[in-house]
Amino acid sequence: MQYKLVLQGEGRTGMKTPVTVRIETQLLDEARRCASEENRTLTNFIETVLRRRVAETSSKAPVTPNTGVTRTARRIKDKTSHVA
Repeated sequence: MQYKLVLQGEGRTGMKTPVTVRIETQLLDEARRCASEENRTLTNFIETVLRRRVAETSSKAPVTPNTGVTRTARRIKDKTSHVA
C-alpha cells in the first residue's frame, strides 16, 4: 500500500508550497518513527533530510541546513545524560 503525503516546501516568495509524493508504507512508517525520535513533525523531518541532502550535493543550492536536534529533544537528552 502507498500513501500520498503532502509536504510543505518553500516557493520563491518564502511561502510553503504543498507537494504530493508517493511513499511506500514501510518507508513512511520508518520516517514517522525517526521524526518522533527527534521530536519533529513528519513534514519537518522530511524537509530537514532534504535540506541536508541538497546541501551535500550542491554547493550552489540556496539551502540553510538545519543542524538536527530540536530544542525539546535537546532538553530531553540533557536531562537523561545526567541520570546515573
